[in-house]
Amino acid sequence: MKKIICLMLMLMVVSGCKDDMPEPETFSFSHKAHAKESLSIKHIVQGNQVFIECIVPDVTFTSSRKGAKKGKIIVTSNTNGLYKEFYTAAFVVRNLPKGNHILTVEVVSPGNKSLGIKKQLYVTIP
Repeated sequence: MKKIICLMLMLMVVSGCKDDMPEPETFSFSHKAHAKESLSIKHIVQGNQVFIECIVPDVTFTSSRKGAKKGKIIVTSNTNGLYKEFYTAAFVVRNLPKGNHILTVEVVSPGNKSLGIKKQLYVTIP
């Protein structure tokens, strides 16, 4: 008898939800966003050195990638007048003095013309 009552209750619950089922929602995007070239930076501080890795779409730092703009990276500091040029996407900034630094990383053409790609890093040397 208990089985029959449980079965009837389950049928009532299941049949009650059947009539009022919600419509599935759909999402569509009418246009694609055209993002300006971006710069993604990862960095690690070890002692007085900062290891930096840059990912820049459509920019190459070697001559092996065809169809991409050729570039180099310039790193400047607001605190100690640091100015360095790098020709690779991963590099090390060495001998930073103790304290807080704001490093500006900018991607430029080999002729030092700005490509409009720039980011700042906040670094603390203990």
